[in-house]
Amino acid sequence: MAGGRRYAGNSALRPQTGRVTSLGYDTSGGGTGPASRVGPLATRPGVVLVVVVAAWAAVPSLVAGPKITWAVLAALLVLVLASLWQHGRTVRWTMPVTLVTVVLLCGTVSSVHHGTPVELVAGAATALLLVGCTLLAVTCGPDDVRLLARGLVLLALAELAVALAGSSFGVPAPWGYLGGAAPAYDVNQLVPALGDRATGTMAHPIPFGTLMAVAAALCLTRATRWPVSVRVLAGAAAGYGLAMSGSRSAAVVLCAATVIAVVTPGALRIGMAARIAIVLTAAGVVLRLQDARLGIVSSLEGTGSLTHRLAALDAAERLLDRSLAQTLLGSGTGSLDDLFAAGLLQLDGFFAVDNQLVATFAVAGLVGAVALVAALALGLLRGDPQVRPAALLMVGMVMSFDLLEWNATAVLLVALATLGSAARTARPGPEAALPRPATAVPVGTS
Repeated sequence: MAGGRRYAGNSALRPQTGRVTSLGYDTSGGGTGPASRVGPLATRPGVVLVVVVAAWAAVPSLVAGPKITWAVLAALLVLVLASLWQHGRTVRWTMPVTLVTVVLLCGTVSSVHHGTPVELVAGAATALLLVGCTLLAVTCGPDDVRLLARGLVLLALAELAVALAGSSFGVPAPWGYLGGAAPAYDVNQLVPALGDRATGTMAHPIPFGTLMAVAAALCLTRATRWPVSVRVLAGAAAGYGLAMSGSRSAAVVLCAATVIAVVTPGALRIGMAARIAIVLTAAGVVLRLQDARLGIVSSLEGTGSLTHRLAALDAAERLLDRSLAQTLLGSGTGSLDDLFAAGLLQLDGFFAVDNQLVATFAVAGLVGAVALVAALALGLLRGDPQVRPAALLMVGMVMSFDLLEWNATAVLLVALATLGSAARTARPGPEAALPRPATAVPVGTS
């Protein structure tokens, strides 16, 4: 080679090529480092998590028939276990995983005394699935975060297409609200002009709205690694889907998560001038509307929606009247109906707690409630900052909806709140990530 350099026969002296992964160095020839993702795309953690959410979005666990629910649950368990087996070298059992396991274990163990055998088996299988999803989530590297973020946004757009088909062409939703008639149960108070509240295939407007809000939050950052123009369009579409859902709680929590992301250093890749401009704009809007009654807020006043959620706080006090064992470990999976009948939960005739902390206290006791708070806190602190706005949104929804009662939102909660936490804590520094090749000494030219 004219003008080229030759290296001694030792291959270690040749320059190394490849790519840096979240947990180490992966050569372009399919290296076997700790972060190497081998195997089919279908078993990648990010892809598996999207499939699990999509499956429970298409087949809502609370309204689908037992046979189809069991079939979906079994198939998803096989998929999650296969992914864990495929990537066993990088899977780490971390403290957030332990805390999520404690929450689910308390509810399952307590159901031996309070639930039926069928509820015990179903609860145990669902708990195993959620623990597996948490294990996959905590060990996700940047590539899997990208796959998960893109998949969730695309899933939200697909759900939006179903909702638009229903509103524009009168196509009934596959699942009606809680198994009833196809239209949503009340008028859209968020945007009344849109008519009934949309549910997509998720059988309830709040899970549908939560998915839309998550997609919008993911488009705020570079988590999808899409161009800005694509993120703007996808985020706008998801925002319209949120409006169609009529979920005021999801809209308020999305706004709060956005503001927190803007003022938190490192959460968004924008300059200080942009942060100051956004904060000043928000302050100006608040001052301009200080004497106005915002519809999204005033529509909540005096409604059963707000009073029912506030009544959950009173119910938490009544739950302390249970025996010591049930106060500490809860009444178990399947016990909510009995607790409503006993007058320990809300007394307004609406049989949903709409507060995941209180619902966890009811089902998994004080131990489970404390473990849930600790798991969410640790996940937020250690998780991937690019998905933190979406994770904050899911944590905010804990105070207004029973997220763990619906499998789709349960997986969204544990996945987004803990995503990448183990990968970030185990990630080596820049010098450790790349191997230092031996200094190449030219021995001649040709």
